Amino acid sequence: MTLVLKRSALKMWLMAMAGIPLLVISLDVLTNRRITNWLREIVFRPEDTQIYEPRDVIWAWAMALFAGFIVLWGLKELFIPTKVIECRDEGLALKLSGPFRQPSLILWDDIDDVAGGQIDDEGDVVPLLLISVLRRQGLPANPWGARWVKDDQLGVLAEDWSEDPRIVADEIVECAVAAARKEKRDRADRMAASLEEE
Repeated sequence: MTLVLKRSALKMWLMAMAGIPLLVISLDVLTNRRITNWLREIVFRPEDTQIYEPRDVIWAWAMALFAGFIVLWGLKELFIPTKVIECRDEGLALKLSGPFRQPSLILWDDIDDVAGGQIDDEGDVVPLLLISVLRRQGLPANPWGARWVKDDQLGVLAEDWSEDPRIVADEIVECAVAAARKEKRDRADRMAASLEEE
């Protein structure tokens, strides 16, 4: 049994769409200013009209770059989503080291428990996948998209997932059991093969 969890396609699409108005307004300020002039005429009286200053152009460039990044990243995640969690034969691979880096691998033997949970983040309740580990060796001290809830418990933020973290936790437990059975069968097959050779 394998499990690969990716971010919610709907949430990534909505994020990409949220950047489009910022991109349109910033490009309007940098080009012919039709939309912004129309808005300016609605907001201000003709005798109190505001003129554009160099800082407006600087802000427009910054907004265009930011909005372009949001749109491109949202579309990239929509069409080529990042594997946030992947169950492998040897353990659980988590995207904890940031973008463009290899996932961190927690061996099955180093996992004590997996459960779904929540955390209060400055008034917002954020869903988490809680992973209790026996050893933190090889895991980042400041994980990307996660946090250390306790010394031995990693909370992976699940707010942009399409599945509930409790369901994901149950699937991870099933993968761990399947991996243990496969390892046991492989060990038995190796023993049988070595006995036949003797």
